[in-house]
Amino acid sequence: MAAKPTKRKAGIVAERSNARDASRLLWRGLARFNQKTAGKYHYRRTVLTARSDSGRIVGGLILQSWWKESYIELLWLSERARRHGVGSELVAEAERRARRRGSKLLHLNTYSFQAPRFYEKLGFRCCGRMSGSPKGESRYFYVKRL
Repeated sequence: MAAKPTKRKAGIVAERSNARDASRLLWRGLARFNQKTAGKYHYRRTVLTARSDSGRIVGGLILQSWWKESYIELLWLSERARRHGVGSELVAEAERRARRRGSKLLHLNTYSFQAPRFYEKLGFRCCGRMSGSPKGESRYFYVKRL
């Protein structure tokens, strides 16, 4: 009688010299699975910048979109650009682009020391919170239906 093959437990390795290639392979594998299950992503990444009169970047927003959702990956403004409506303009443009591509919701996350009230003023609703990272602060998750 033949011996029954035993299942080998996967060996877990922290990739150091091959991290970039391994990362690409993992993302491709997840993308194939997701698209097989839920349909084509129709992924788009849009980088919006705000520029001074001299053309220097003073802020910007990175928007990622897939399926029927869009995600504000980051919003940053220089000290000089803050409190002049630039952030609101960037988010409004991101919303226009998200709607135009068919997104039904826009989501993001921010820390308590960043801009939670700013997003609330723009109509985003807090849908989650994690406390204690960094110490004494919280991370908030927001969504806005478009």
